[in-house]
Amino acid sequence: MEFIVVLDERLNIPLYQQLYESLKKAIYEGTLTPGTKLPSVRQMARAHNISKMTVESGYQQLLAEGYIESRARSGFYVVEIDNLEELNSDRQFLEYKYTNAAHLHPQDSILYNFHGSEIDISTFPIRNWRRCMNEAMDNYYDNHAFYGEPQGEYDLRIEIANYLQQSRTVKCMPEQIIVGSGLQQTISFLCILLSKDGNRIAWEDPGYSGARSVCTDHGWEVVPISLEEDGINIDELRNSDANAVLVTPAHQYPYGMVMPIGKRIKLLEWARQNGSVILEEDYDGEFRYGIKPIPSLQGMDTHGSVIYIGNFSKAFSPAIRMNYMVLPYRLLRRYHDLKLNKYPSPVSRIQQRAMQIFMQKGYWAKHVRKMRTVYAKKQAVLIEALRKYMGDRIRIMGQFAGLHLIIEVDTWKKQNELIKEASKHGVKVYPVERGQLEENMHPQMRPRILLGFGGLSPLQINEGVMIIANVWFGD
Repeated sequence: MEFIVVLDERLNIPLYQQLYESLKKAIYEGTLTPGTKLPSVRQMARAHNISKMTVESGYQQLLAEGYIESRARSGFYVVEIDNLEELNSDRQFLEYKYTNAAHLHPQDSILYNFHGSEIDISTFPIRNWRRCMNEAMDNYYDNHAFYGEPQGEYDLRIEIANYLQQSRTVKCMPEQIIVGSGLQQTISFLCILLSKDGNRIAWEDPGYSGARSVCTDHGWEVVPISLEEDGINIDELRNSDANAVLVTPAHQYPYGMVMPIGKRIKLLEWARQNGSVILEEDYDGEFRYGIKPIPSLQGMDTHGSVIYIGNFSKAFSPAIRMNYMVLPYRLLRRYHDLKLNKYPSPVSRIQQRAMQIFMQKGYWAKHVRKMRTVYAKKQAVLIEALRKYMGDRIRIMGQFAGLHLIIEVDTWKKQNELIKEASKHGVKVYPVERGQLEENMHPQMRPRILLGFGGLSPLQINEGVMIIANVWFGD
């Protein structure tokens, strides 16, 4: 059967989801009747000029929800659904409600979303990930019976340790690794672990507020430390009387500077002299552009002062909610002494096993290499577009790593004004958090805007920049 769906790359909706929604609607409305064979993945991809992975993702969602079935060596077919007319009536009612709600509470139509945490969904290795999930279910079926190891599955920790040693210069053994469900959960855990030494933590100012608020919730005092051109101000840190500090040396969040070796050595020396702990958050260190790899702080540490925190969010997917940290042995002993291992791992054993297999088969390393190339090209497109459409009216910051950069705009408009103007024209850009000290020192500072590029295509990046340039500067 020939069936044409309407896909629009300009929408802030993944193409696979558009395909899924279009086919589901056709099934509800009777355009696709029970028993109808869908075009093959190859045929659908060719007909709409999209990737086979996009089609497969859409089909698999329909398959998972029971709208279609897969017949061996034949293809995908629409299934018979009981009470479809009643369901269709409910669906139309909900669509009516949501349409009218949108009319009563209008939202900006966002076509280009420069969010710093979005990833490129079109390159997600869904086929290999599905294989690993299935293999985890088949080979570790007994894992359904109990919570699993408190620190995370040991075989997964072996793979993480091997990866960190080879790619991030982190020196660790599997028993030092604790698998967690995200940065906030990890910081919450560390507040308990480190409270014996005090409850005063230094923080890059500005820095990630989502994690900072966790410390405040635990009753910790957060001491803001200003930034210099090459990272955190060591002199201020020395005077802070903090027993811990959180830093993002590979790619400071949000400004994006990479901490040089000299400052890293000074930071490690501060920790050694004061008996303090450094929390090294390496949130997107896999992605570096135009600079040579710099060793992790943990890899340079010889006194057990650094807790390394990494994740699978930027390189793989934030949706699986999986990260990890590497504890120095002295803190690992405290972890056991305090009996913190009484808490089960917060991450699904099945997901952990799937990631273990994904890494064992070499899929992880291959995917990271691929994404490094993909994001490098996207960042180059963004920088070229910014220079083309905005020229010397902006200053680009933090372009050496990560999935976002910052622009400082040469205008007397406020940050929020720029964001609202862009949003009215379908482009979503984001504020850069101003730190407490920075606000006091530079009240007339030019507005700074965060632009993420991971979730946009090169065409969308170029078009989005062109629009905001015209909106902001009236060219």
